[in-house]
Amino acid sequence: MRIRSLVILGLLSLTAACAHSRSATNGRAPVRSAEPIPRAEYPAESRRYMQMTSSEPGRLMLRDRLVARILVEAQSLADIDDYEGVVAQTERLSDVLSPSDFATGILPRGLEPLAAFIADRGGRLGDEGRVLAAYYLLARLTEEEKYQQRYDRVAAWGLEARSQVDEALPRYGQLLEVWTEHADLTPAPEVLDTIAGLYIARRDALSAESSEARGQYGAVSNRIWRIAPLDVAAVYLAHGDVESAIARVEGMGPSGDLQIRLLDLLRLAKNSGEEGAQATYELVEGFSVARPDVTSGLCRVSLGRYPKDFRFRRCMARVAADEGQFAAATAWYVSAIELAPEMVELYDEALNQLDEFIESRLMDPHPERSSSLARGAEQILAARLERWPESEPPIAPDQLEFLIGMLEMNAGRVDEAERRFKASIARDENANALLQLGLLLERIGRPKDAEAYYRRALSLTPSNTLSDSLHRAEILEHVGNAAGARGRAREMTVSYETALAAWSEAIGLVEGPTAALVEIRRGILLDHLGRHDKALDAFHSAMALAPQWREVYATILSHLVVSEPDLEFASTVWRRAQLQLNLPPEWKVYFTLWLQFIAARAEQAPNPEHTELLRRLGQPANWWGKLASFGARDISYDDLLTVASSLGEETEALFYEATRLFVAGNRDEANAQFRRVLDTKMVSFYEYEMARKLLLAQSKLGASKP
Repeated sequence: MRIRSLVILGLLSLTAACAHSRSATNGRAPVRSAEPIPRAEYPAESRRYMQMTSSEPGRLMLRDRLVARILVEAQSLADIDDYEGVVAQTERLSDVLSPSDFATGILPRGLEPLAAFIADRGGRLGDEGRVLAAYYLLARLTEEEKYQQRYDRVAAWGLEARSQVDEALPRYGQLLEVWTEHADLTPAPEVLDTIAGLYIARRDALSAESSEARGQYGAVSNRIWRIAPLDVAAVYLAHGDVESAIARVEGMGPSGDLQIRLLDLLRLAKNSGEEGAQATYELVEGFSVARPDVTSGLCRVSLGRYPKDFRFRRCMARVAADEGQFAAATAWYVSAIELAPEMVELYDEALNQLDEFIESRLMDPHPERSSSLARGAEQILAARLERWPESEPPIAPDQLEFLIGMLEMNAGRVDEAERRFKASIARDENANALLQLGLLLERIGRPKDAEAYYRRALSLTPSNTLSDSLHRAEILEHVGNAAGARGRAREMTVSYETALAAWSEAIGLVEGPTAALVEIRRGILLDHLGRHDKALDAFHSAMALAPQWREVYATILSHLVVSEPDLEFASTVWRRAQLQLNLPPEWKVYFTLWLQFIAARAEQAPNPEHTELLRRLGQPANWWGKLASFGARDISYDDLLTVASSLGEETEALFYEATRLFVAGNRDEANAQFRRVLDTKMVSFYEYEMARKLLLAQSKLGASKP
């Protein structure tokens, strides 16, 4: 008990010390009001800023413009009450500002309303660490004593509350979690010192516990004692502060051989030459698995310290890749290659990553952000082919053209996508590229051209294996779709029947999701051929074969949206989807919106159960939460459009406004809105395809009237 009291008193003295430094700037230039960097330019300008030295001309102005962009983004999220979004944006300030910036009086005034927002919302949620950070900021921004008092009160309460926890491991684990969240928003030196102190106190408390108490944690206690120097150093290295890491590790008392080896490496890392770069990179590699934040911090600060060392740019590429920031990773690889143009392994690492990046980006909810990724991929591959023309690269040029075409298609840049697919085909004619080009052309209203590419793809596809037969069935279905769009009903029916026979032959030969896919395709073809009851049997089989697979429900329901309305069966599919525990909430929103539209097409009144579900799902302030609120009629179409942050989200807003107009009985206005959906060219979205098929069906119906 005595040790715990002493630790708490020590930690409280650190928080109290904060009050004495909040108005001093120590000669640092304050963040001034500046024109925000345009959103599209932020990634490149942020990378440029990281590579600038502290004395480089223009650095402070760039810093202020980057900060201004972050504040604009954060405030826009505060305006729609998106707490998590505001926190995430505010955390980005630590990419631009140093820990000492948070402790001095240089913080931007635009941060004050955001800190107040976090304090208010975080307080309601009991978000202790973030509330501490918010009061820390408010105390320095306003210099009002009340905020420092609130900060001290929350800090003291948290420390005292954990002092009642008897066992050291959970006691310090809880405190570390809170103060780490505090540091994520405000990594000021005194906050980092408190975290380091907690790691040391945890080590000492575990050492002081009885052998019986330590025994219940097994080897964990020994490991915590052994790696305490690493934990303490990591607190500072995550922000690139080698000197503070040395000072704190030196001052923590003896902690074994690991401490000695770590200090040797840290002292070498202080050097500015090759020896320092090598030691720093050894630290980077040592922390890469357990503490990626340390890897990121060390590499970021090393960009300016060792501007000619490609390893730190490659390191930033790997960090960005691990975080799913594929465009940033590509840009860092390009930058690293500029420093090591003769290193073929670097090109190949980048190209191997790029293949994965592009495949992953195909499902990006903001696909329009892919252009920089495509440019980087091309630049790296072109440079490699020029330097080593006889050496085969990890990704073939035709495959890269195809993947970039997919990116462009998903981003709504259909002309560029068509050019890419044709370039891929010109390099190596293959069925996949031909099929994808056909899909693109069909969806933008060129069914004759699409059919020609489908038939060429069919001619290149063998029929030797079951996989070949299913691929041919897929192509034949698209041939039928294109023929139907051209009004050639007999050819459409022949293609559908041939495809249906191929899919049906696979029954019993495949299982799981593949078997479900077979039944889905059979169901859709049977419905096209007017055999609705048999189609329902196939759909039921698909749901039974892969009940956890979201795509089953999405494909069936989206088909039912544009088919002859069958509200009873659509409701069954919807209920089965809602029962799946792994169904993400955003898909509950989409499926419910689709069911509402199916009900309207069946001339049935909206179901209050669906409206209430959408109202409950509309609590989050993110995009799908706003869509749910729109579906529940709690926000207007104009309100929905104001929070759409991408062309994809605008496409969805247009579509669901069209369905609202349809439900309200404004059929002509709904059709006009569906046509606006097609104007977006977001051909890979369910909403685009549903709008296209609805309008196509209406045009056929109009053409058939006398």
